Amino acid sequence: MIRQVAGSRAGGKNGHCRNRQSKPRIRQSISPVMQKVRDLLPTTKPAAALHILSDLPVSTCEKMLCGQRPENIELLTALLRSDHGREVLFAIMGDAKPRWFVRYRKALDANALERQMADTKRMINQLREESSDEA
Repeated sequence: MIRQVAGSRAGGKNGHCRNRQSKPRIRQSISPVMQKVRDLLPTTKPAAALHILSDLPVSTCEKMLCGQRPENIELLTALLRSDHGREVLFAIMGDAKPRWFVRYRKALDANALERQMADTKRMINQLREESSDEA
């Protein structure tokens, strides 16, 4: 028994039925705060790191990091309470420099320098003790 092969169909799908969007998607710009947060987070799986910091769902964190969704108050509160709080606060303030903020920033810088100075003095004393023990 010989079977015949069916011929090609003339009514196949053409290029006209593809889903082509005439206008490219308009991307929202990412806020300066979320840009700073993206810089602070690790480069691998930043949404997972943001999820750990904020307890928000991973999909929400992904959308906030790409600019599809604006940041919300829960996220900002969690970020301000994290180890990155200072950098996030400075990003939130942006170019607005009220007098109290400038004083606060200088006080934080002075505290950081005092801590660094104390660590340096501690290291100097330790080196002196080690050098006197060897002699």
